[in-house]
Amino acid sequence: MNIKTYIIDAFTQEAFKGNPAGVCLLETELTPTVMQSIATEMNHSETAFLLPSTEMEGEFKIRFFTPTTEIAFCGHATLASAKLVLEKLNYNNATFVTGHNLRLEVSQEHDGRILMHFPMYAPVAKEPIPEVYAALGITEEDCVGTFYADPLAMLIVQVKSQKTLLGLKPDYQSLIHDAPFLKGLAVTSPSEDEAYDFSSRCFWPWVGINEDPVTGSAHSALAPFWAFILGKTELRAYQASTRGGSMDLSLMPAKNQVEVRSHAQIVLEGVLFL
Repeated sequence: MNIKTYIIDAFTQEAFKGNPAGVCLLETELTPTVMQSIATEMNHSETAFLLPSTEMEGEFKIRFFTPTTEIAFCGHATLASAKLVLEKLNYNNATFVTGHNLRLEVSQEHDGRILMHFPMYAPVAKEPIPEVYAALGITEEDCVGTFYADPLAMLIVQVKSQKTLLGLKPDYQSLIHDAPFLKGLAVTSPSEDEAYDFSSRCFWPWVGINEDPVTGSAHSALAPFWAFILGKTELRAYQASTRGGSMDLSLMPAKNQVEVRSHAQIVLEGVLFL
């Protein structure tokens, strides 16, 4: 079996920035074991597997795998998959149906950005968790608050400054040990760059990703979080990893969705032989 396979950098206009995702365009179903083996071989934070629907034009089944496990929803692999479908397959819009029946609509905008509709998850306040702060290398005095976003199983820690955010040196084994109820952790602060409303860094060692370069799914919760703080529904976000990446966010409360706009770059196209 030959599988068309791509590496696509998401949330960037520049190759080798943003977050790379593997994307495999399938002709037939693969078993979860085979998809997991491919994702482990690709060794990106996520690899997406796309299977065109036989019933509806422009609809694709999509599944997401980290190097160690399948996950329900991945933003940057959705953007990478959208780049492939819109540019290489010449669709103007498409719908991805996840393994958990989440429908993700994507379309091409005139300025070259891709528009995606993500679910919106409102985080709720939690009591301080000193063990998590210690594993991040900060103290409770560095924090504004701690919040939880379900169903992402993601903790949000708001810190007072971007300097604190950039200085984080997480102990990943301690995070896994001290907070086994989590799948992800987003640390966020106001941005010192006037071009952005807020910055973040995201850590997912529970699913095999220490620091994720740019995490689209986290912004399903970070968008309403910062919209409430700043009193605005249009936001620009920057994820301050080594590679870095950005996105524009628009809240749609009536639909319980977040519109996410950004770019992606195809950097490799090839064939996977099975």
